[in-house]
Amino acid sequence: MELQFWPDFVSFLKKLNGRMLLVALVMSLLIIDLVKKRRPRNFPPGPQLFPLVGTFVDFKQPLHLALQKLTGRYGNIFSVQFGSLTFVVVNGYQMVREALVHQAEIFADRPSIPLLQEIFRGFGLISSNGHIWRQQRKFALAALKSLAVNFEEKVQEESRYLVETIEEEKGQPFDPHYKINSAVSNIICSITFGNRFDYHDNRFQELLHSLAETLLLIGSFWGQLYNAFPLIMRWLPGPFRKIFRHWEKLQYFVKGVIAKHKEDLDQSEAGDYIDCYLKEIEKFKGDTSSYFHEENLLCSTLDLFLTGTETTATAIRWALLYMAAYPHIQEKVQQEIDAVVGQCQQPSMADKERMPYTSAVLSEVLRMGNVVPLGVPRMATSDTTLAGFHLPKGTTLMTSLTSIMFDKNVWETPDSFNPEHFLENGQYRRREAFLPFSAGKRACPGEQLARTELFIFFVALLQKFSFQAPAEAALSFAFTLSLTRCPKPFQLRAVPRGHIPADPQHPAMLQFLWDSLSLQTFLIFLFIFLLIADYMKNRNPKNFPPSPLRLPFLGHLYLVDFKDPVVAVQRLVKRYGDIFSMHMGGMKFVMVTGMRLVKEVLVNQGDKFLDRPDLPVDEGIFRKIGLISSTGHLWKAQRRFTLTTLRNFGLGKRSLEERIQEECRYLMDVFRDEQGNPFNPQLKITNAVANVICSLIFGNRFDYHDDDFQRLLKLMNEMTALHGAVSTQLYNNFPSIMKYLPGAHQTIFKYWKVLENFMKEQINKHKEDWNPSESRDYIDSYLLEISKDHNSGIFQEEHLMACSLDLMFAGTETTSSTLRWALLFMAIHPEIQARVQAEIDAVIGQARSPALEDRNKLHYTNAVIHEVQRKGNVIPFNVPRMASEDTYVDGYYIPKGTIMMTNLTSLLFDKNEWKTPDSFNPEHFLKDGKFWKNEYFLPFSTGKRACLGELLARSELFLFFTSLLQKFTFQAPPGTTLSPQPMMGIAMAPQPYKICAVPR
Repeated sequence: MELQFWPDFVSFLKKLNGRMLLVALVMSLLIIDLVKKRRPRNFPPGPQLFPLVGTFVDFKQPLHLALQKLTGRYGNIFSVQFGSLTFVVVNGYQMVREALVHQAEIFADRPSIPLLQEIFRGFGLISSNGHIWRQQRKFALAALKSLAVNFEEKVQEESRYLVETIEEEKGQPFDPHYKINSAVSNIICSITFGNRFDYHDNRFQELLHSLAETLLLIGSFWGQLYNAFPLIMRWLPGPFRKIFRHWEKLQYFVKGVIAKHKEDLDQSEAGDYIDCYLKEIEKFKGDTSSYFHEENLLCSTLDLFLTGTETTATAIRWALLYMAAYPHIQEKVQQEIDAVVGQCQQPSMADKERMPYTSAVLSEVLRMGNVVPLGVPRMATSDTTLAGFHLPKGTTLMTSLTSIMFDKNVWETPDSFNPEHFLENGQYRRREAFLPFSAGKRACPGEQLARTELFIFFVALLQKFSFQAPAEAALSFAFTLSLTRCPKPFQLRAVPRGHIPADPQHPAMLQFLWDSLSLQTFLIFLFIFLLIADYMKNRNPKNFPPSPLRLPFLGHLYLVDFKDPVVAVQRLVKRYGDIFSMHMGGMKFVMVTGMRLVKEVLVNQGDKFLDRPDLPVDEGIFRKIGLISSTGHLWKAQRRFTLTTLRNFGLGKRSLEERIQEECRYLMDVFRDEQGNPFNPQLKITNAVANVICSLIFGNRFDYHDDDFQRLLKLMNEMTALHGAVSTQLYNNFPSIMKYLPGAHQTIFKYWKVLENFMKEQINKHKEDWNPSESRDYIDSYLLEISKDHNSGIFQEEHLMACSLDLMFAGTETTSSTLRWALLFMAIHPEIQARVQAEIDAVIGQARSPALEDRNKLHYTNAVIHEVQRKGNVIPFNVPRMASEDTYVDGYYIPKGTIMMTNLTSLLFDKNEWKTPDSFNPEHFLKDGKFWKNEYFLPFSTGKRACLGELLARSELFLFFTSLLQKFTFQAPPGTTLSPQPMMGIAMAPQPYKICAVPR
């Protein structure tokens, strides 16, 4: 049968003509292409696919903009195909972060992009994967770190050469492209090769031109065509052929440098990256599993040369272009440079913190310049799910950084060059949705070097020159796409500062005006100017909550009673209603009163009021890190970690209850030592409460006779009180003046340093005997988290210190203040105290210690504790919040950045909810003899930013209070009348008092 089949098949083929064969071939190719490219089940959607070519996009515009248009139709995740390449494109900060950070391990590989594969062959740092990449990256980071001691000095030295070569242009129009590329390239050359090159070195300039043209061709239409159809294009002529010729030239140059290094190599000393690598090759010589060989060295060196030159140089060119286009911004930068650095001093990275406007301008350059608009592609190392879609292993992921940098929901004016995007109250503001260096495990390894170069080169150039467009020439922001998004060639004039030609009539006119002004006229003019400026700065937007008459400069300070601000605010509530605004010097805030509006702000619109405002005193202490004053992702990560860790160490469990019971026994012992004589219980109570939180943070408690710890507690108490001082409030309102004057605010900062030093000692002790496999307390757990966090920067020692201080400070002050109120109220109301003790005796007796399970049976005692919290009113205005976006509250417009105060006093003393709001009355929390909690009772606030230590505080209040009243009766000293007059600080605490603890 087989012999008969073959002749029949040959006969059939003879009958087919050429046209039919061509049709059959085309049909076969179409079917193969369809099968090969069909989307897997539940794959991200995308535009219509056409046979062989894939997705049609508008190639008249750049790819990143063409893909951005598809977002409106397909959402934040969709797929496209270009020839043989399939990409999944993700857009938006949340989606990009999900891929690059939360699924970092899955998207750690690079896809096989034909052009890059031809060039790098899977070696080096850019296109390698798996073990090769990890090994090479780890080595590169370690080598660069060991050579990094003089990074800044190298950049400073090179900036002088750059300034000199621009001075040679003598203010005439020139193209800054290759001067900047030479300067930036020299930094990476000095690190990798051990030497820099002269700007007039023809061979070096030829290499830079070859590199620029290579990158331009890779990003061109021809480069994309090669990537889409490599099997066809590799046999065809075209401009893309230059890529391989230029790359051979670059390889030849680097091979020569490597050969020279091999001749001069000193095994005892490594002068640059190539030396370090050659020593590593020698170390693994004979190890067949090692990837340290000359081919990897060649590719890694070229990677560093390429990426270390192009992106930073492009960003600096964008910076100069924007400065020439926006001279008013350039002038503000130069004013800041003159004020901080001056004209003679070399700029350094230490200056950056004092130059918020310059830092904001550079960040805005990176945002608007959008140098790497689609990031560097990633590839899934295993099957995964993203936004509910299935992405099989091998899927190529393209992260649209453009969608983040120009997101209308994040940036106020996304399409305009606006440094205010990175400023808040004159200070530099970090933005989560700012990822110019990408994110995750494959983020740019040279970010630190790039930021150093950007800052020092930019400041050095603007220190010496003003950049202007050539006469009668318009500047354009047109760009070309190479591997980066770079500006099209442009010319500028670099005019040396102080030599800008001026109209000769102007100086004489100005001199005449100056001479004609008397001092009195000048002062009147200055005062009127300041009045107008103050009005313009502090005027309320349309439909803003009403406010009392505002005085220039002072605002509403004249209405505030610093000794009793609660009464002052209640007066304003009666006059202006449940929502009104106030100005305090340079601060503007809105106060909301009553359950309806407090819940609206903290619960219904809780996500819009999660941020903390920049209050100068708190900024000086907490520095926007830690748990209290941090915002955004940093706060969420720290809070989530802290809650988890505290639960692990007993929060809400029997083990923590036993710690509190043990501390109750210590506290009763020191009370007994007073033998019924009058004493101030403040430090003893503070010590007891602090010991509970210290046992969680440090793993140990402190003795009541430990002089050092007692001194620390005194500082904490004094700091708390000093927050209510007039000078502290004035510092919050007029920081630019008050920071130069003495007062309570300066004492606060001094005391905080002492607390920081104490915390540093505790952390250093833990580091000495830290065992990663066994966490003893909060600090141990945080140190373990730091060891895991290599990229995000969320967990670091500075944050550990801030979080630990926050826990100690907040976990001590409010609870100890409430307990002091409790003892004071018991002494003032002996009949209530007697009833509490009778209930304790009946339920618990005198033999055993109180336990949390007793709370459900001690209805009256529980009611008394809640009434102490209500009447004590420890945090009368809650901790301030800030609007993270424009919104409306009760019909009033609340712009982004507005400080929001929620008047908890109005809830705790509402005459419609409490029978006798101004009296101490436990019946407020009793119904038919049983404990009953009123919804207006919110001493711990509510919503997502409510007190994270509420459970611990409630446990401490119950156990300390019942234990003390079980063993003692509290009385006023003979001949003394106790007063419930409060003292305002961070918390509203009772005035210092003495009391007698008479053993029962």
